[in-house]
Amino acid sequence: MELEIRDVKKSYRKKQVLKKISLTVKAGECTGIIGANGCGKSTLLKILAGIEKADGGEVLINKHPMKWQSSGLAGCIGYIPQESVLIPELTVEDNLKLWASFGEHKKNEEALKKLGEQFQLGNFYRKKVKYLSGGMNKRVNIVCALIHEPSLLLMDEPSTALDLVFKEELREYIRNFTANGGSVLLSSHDEGEIAGCAALWAIKNGIAQKVPQGETIEKIVSEYMK
Repeated sequence: MELEIRDVKKSYRKKQVLKKISLTVKAGECTGIIGANGCGKSTLLKILAGIEKADGGEVLINKHPMKWQSSGLAGCIGYIPQESVLIPELTVEDNLKLWASFGEHKKNEEALKKLGEQFQLGNFYRKKVKYLSGGMNKRVNIVCALIHEPSLLLMDEPSTALDLVFKEELREYIRNFTANGGSVLLSSHDEGEIAGCAALWAIKNGIAQKVPQGETIEKIVSEYMK
């Protein structure tokens, strides 16, 4: 799935967060967006996920304008936000069943079983979400985003709170996902995630700038993320 963003704008009251964002995510690639805290990375991902509404611009998927209300795009896009989407008073199992109830139930149940094993959720199914550690909460959120086997993944700091083992597990999933034709757009401060991106875009002063290929991680951090 190819994603193209053209001149997307977003303001909150008098503050213009995104002035003119244009970038492309190619099919079968992981693309990263970087920048200082508060530069608009999360805002852009929320717009693409259909949570926020842009003030202007256009978003195209496979050359066609994205229209959430008239298409099945919600089933094609998986979104992992920074904040948890889980219901604290429910168990992990009940949260996962809730997410699996949308769409093709049998297919989702099969995907859920596979993902639960991959991210080692088995011992936590009956535990209420409010008692989970930050890392476990993040793992459950990731599984929720992957249940419907999306073609495009939007990830906002996906490895935050994960330990080294599951950071690598997530990176391996991304590598396999893109190798099979899936596309990923992620926001990250994690150097390992940034290094695994086929392309990088830096947001500064509300505008997206493509980072030249071959830049060292040290230069990327010092020049585009502070």
